[in-house]
Amino acid sequence: MDDFELKNVIKELLIRFHSSQLPEIISRDIHIPDFRIANKIVVVIGPRRAGKTFVLYQSMKRLIESGRHLTEFIYLNFENEKLAELKASQLDLIITSYNELYEEKKPIFFLDEVQNISGWEKFVRRLNDEGYSIYISGSNSKLLSREIATELRGRDYPIQVLPFSFKEFLSVRGIKLKKNWEFGIVKTKIKRAFDEYIALSGFPEVVLENRLDFVDQYFKTMLFQDIIERYRITNTDLMRLFMLFLARQYGGDYSINKFNNFAKSSSYKSSTSTIQKYSIIVEEIYFCFFLKARQKSFKKESTYLKKAYLYDHGFINYYNTEKDIGRLLENVVAVELMRRKESQLNHYTNGFECDFITKENSIQVCHTLNDGNKKREVNGLIEAVKKFGNIPILITYDQEIEIDGVRTIPAWKWLLQ
Repeated sequence: MDDFELKNVIKELLIRFHSSQLPEIISRDIHIPDFRIANKIVVVIGPRRAGKTFVLYQSMKRLIESGRHLTEFIYLNFENEKLAELKASQLDLIITSYNELYEEKKPIFFLDEVQNISGWEKFVRRLNDEGYSIYISGSNSKLLSREIATELRGRDYPIQVLPFSFKEFLSVRGIKLKKNWEFGIVKTKIKRAFDEYIALSGFPEVVLENRLDFVDQYFKTMLFQDIIERYRITNTDLMRLFMLFLARQYGGDYSINKFNNFAKSSSYKSSTSTIQKYSIIVEEIYFCFFLKARQKSFKKESTYLKKAYLYDHGFINYYNTEKDIGRLLENVVAVELMRRKESQLNHYTNGFECDFITKENSIQVCHTLNDGNKKREVNGLIEAVKKFGNIPILITYDQEIEIDGVRTIPAWKWLLQ
C-alpha cells in the first residue's frame, strides 16, 4: 500500500474515532499520573484481554474532564487489519494525516498494541523529543524490558494492567466497601463474591458476561497470534502442549527437564533448548510467570528451582476438570503479589517450604489448616521468617485462628487490604 492509500486509511480511522463516543468505562484501580513537567511516555502493558485499551480510554476520559476534546487525541490500534501493511518508515503519515484533518492542534497520541510495528521505538522517541504526550500499550512484556527502556532513554513510565483484582471484581458486581466492611451483611456478600471470583476469572469480558469459555479463545489467540506468528514457532503442537501443561501444573515445581521428559514420553519431538526458548516466550506474552527459589539470603536465588503461575486463574478453571482449591488460591495470591509489585518475589525451599518470600513478608497459602498439614505449613513459614527476618502472613480460604504466634487471614480479606 502506497503512502497516499495509507493516509486515507489513517484519516478514515481517525474520523471514525472522533465521530464516536468513548465506550462506557469501568474505572480500574490503576493510577496513571498526569505529567506536566516530566515528559514521560506512558507504557501500558499486560496480558491480552486484560483491559489495557480501556485503561487508555480511562486516561482519555480524565483528559476530557480537564478540558480536552476527543479530536485532540490520535488513537490507533495496530491490530487493525487496515494498518497491517504500515511500516515504521511510514509512521510519520499519522502526523501528516492528522494535520490535514485538523490544523493548529497538537494531538495526544494513544498507540494501542504498538509492538506490532517493528521499529516503533524511534518514532515514539522522536515524538517525545518534539514534546508530544504519548500513551502506548502492548501485550508483549518486551515493552518493559531493559532493551526498550534503553531505546526510550529512560523516558518510559510503565503501567502494568492485569485482569481484575478481587477489589475490582467487587466493584463490577456492585459491592462497595464502606467503613467496617468486615462486619455485617456486606461481609457475607464479599465471601459469596469471592467464591464466584475464584471459580471464574479476572478477565473483564469473562466477568461481565459470566462466560468462562471465553478464555479458550484467548488461549488460541495467544498461541497463534502472539506466539506462532510473532515468534515464528513451527512446532505448534509442542507449544500448545507446553501451555496446557503449565495450566494444569500451576503452582508446582517447574523445570525445563521436567517438561522436556514429559513431552518426549508423550511422543513429541522436543529438546531442552526449545523448551528454554518457550519458557521465555510464555512470560513475554503474559501467559504465565516463574518464581525462582530464594536460598540462603536475598542475594542468592536458584536458577533451577522454579514454580509456575498463570496470570489469570480462568485458564486453570477452564482446562482442569478436577479443581484443587488450595493451589488455585495460591495462584490468585501470586498474581496479587505481582499486581502489588512486591519487591524480590520468590519462593523458599529447604526441607520445609514457604510459598512466597518478599523483602517485607514470608507468605504461606493454605486452604484449611488441620492436624494433617499444620506442622508442615506453619514450620515452613516460621523457618522462612527466621531466615529472612521479615513478617509472617498465613493466608487461608476462610480461617481466622492463631497458631504458634501466627494469625491466619482469609484470602478474601487479605486481597482487599
